[in-house]
Amino acid sequence: MKKAIIFDLDGTLWNTTKECTLVWSKVAKNYNLKVNRKQIKEIMGLTKEEIIKYFFEDNSELGNKFITECQNKENEYLKQYGGTIYQNTIKTIKELSKNYELFIVSNCQSGYIEAFLNYYDLGHYFKDYECYGNTGKSKEYNINILMERNNIKNVVYVGDTEKDYLASTCNNIRFIWAKYGFGMCNYCNDYVNDIFELLRKL
Repeated sequence: MKKAIIFDLDGTLWNTTKECTLVWSKVAKNYNLKVNRKQIKEIMGLTKEEIIKYFFEDNSELGNKFITECQNKENEYLKQYGGTIYQNTIKTIKELSKNYELFIVSNCQSGYIEAFLNYYDLGHYFKDYECYGNTGKSKEYNINILMERNNIKNVVYVGDTEKDYLASTCNNIRFIWAKYGFGMCNYCNDYVNDIFELLRKL
């Protein structure tokens, strides 16, 4: 059985802050809101409920309507135009797939991972994936069910935030911090400055 790598998506394999800002700012006009790139960067990696709370502290019904519309439009846009993929992502995935089984676990909405895989024609390199939008569960839970579903024993999780680190430690698996991504991880000394460094790090 091959060793496995589970990837986070935003801030690890690609960066869609520019694309999402474009989509969300258009939707926001219909709600008399303004959304900027700084806010989009801050909500990357959060669950839908956390994003609702970020924008609508005390109006979850309106927040749910707004976020749902944004995420649906976001999926449509990314399916057609893609996002900003990190420079060495594609060649690294192709190289790693020769010796590792590859997976994705993200806090994104349903359809978002599929947009990434389909636009860049990478679906055949990944054995499985899971997300918050499918299960409504936390990242540590989704990592666990993915591992059980695929009988994964020897695995590393690659992500860019402290929440990714904590989700990995909850499952007793090695974590590698994508230092080039969005977040900080003060507890982790196991990191890469470029995704291509995984080829010598693993």
